Amino acid sequence: MKNKILNSGFGIGNLIFVAAVIIALPLRLYQYIGGILEPQTGFYAQSNWSIYLLYGILAVAIVAVVIFGLLSSKKLAYDNVKTVRPGFGALSGLVAAGMILDTFACLQQVGNLEELSASAESSPELTTRYVILAQIIFAFLSAIYFVVLCVGSLTGKSSGAEFKLVSLMPVLWSMLRMVARFMRTISYVRVSELMFEMLMLAFMILFFMNFAQCNSKVNDENCGWKLAAYGLPAALMALVCSVPRLILALTGKSDVVYTGSMLEYSDIAVALFIIAIVLTRVTLKPNKDTTTETTEE
Repeated sequence: MKNKILNSGFGIGNLIFVAAVIIALPLRLYQYIGGILEPQTGFYAQSNWSIYLLYGILAVAIVAVVIFGLLSSKKLAYDNVKTVRPGFGALSGLVAAGMILDTFACLQQVGNLEELSASAESSPELTTRYVILAQIIFAFLSAIYFVVLCVGSLTGKSSGAEFKLVSLMPVLWSMLRMVARFMRTISYVRVSELMFEMLMLAFMILFFMNFAQCNSKVNDENCGWKLAAYGLPAALMALVCSVPRLILALTGKSDVVYTGSMLEYSDIAVALFIIAIVLTRVTLKPNKDTTTETTEE
């Protein structure tokens, strides 16, 4: 596994990501279990060393990955060759399933907002409801796109390059998720859950925009590095937001999680999808000399 991480195109950047995940996930879980986070408000209940360490680890890792991506921008490319990719196909299907689950969660949220806004024709709840309804639509369309990627990868007959318009649906889905969080009345700076989610969604938007560009072969020259530089921070934040919540839910301790941030399975699926792309499809560009020799032969 270590050799796979190092030998991929984004080797050192991958190691930075892995190190950040190994340190950040236990720290975040410790904050939940140790009562450092207030479940009702999302604020920190007390000052603690783990807060500064977690912020420092995340900041250093994200900046380092982006800088390494910039330095490697002329060396990296995206492998979009049509071939059978069973692992990539399975993960694409997993993302599609996660987005379908997201639609059901949003439908339940819309029902709750309908009760709150039943007596008012123009209320914050009513506006939020429209945003979430739009999110449901684009989550469903995004799921269709990932089903197409799944089938194409399992059969080797398509890379999804021909679905240029549909490839933008995950971008719009991520943007609507961010808008919904901006509409919350609580401070997203003081609430770590919300701040982490906003950072995750910002990088997801950048990743999906560049994935659509690279996978659809639209002005994709020198864009391969962006998939890694933006994707790994998105995956890191998605894992930090989701994995501790999943562990706490499985152990019956979900009551310690901030009530305004529920577990979203789509984030874990997207994180695994991004990691697979960076490890297997962001590659070093072929050596020009080697290419010239092959052409001459």
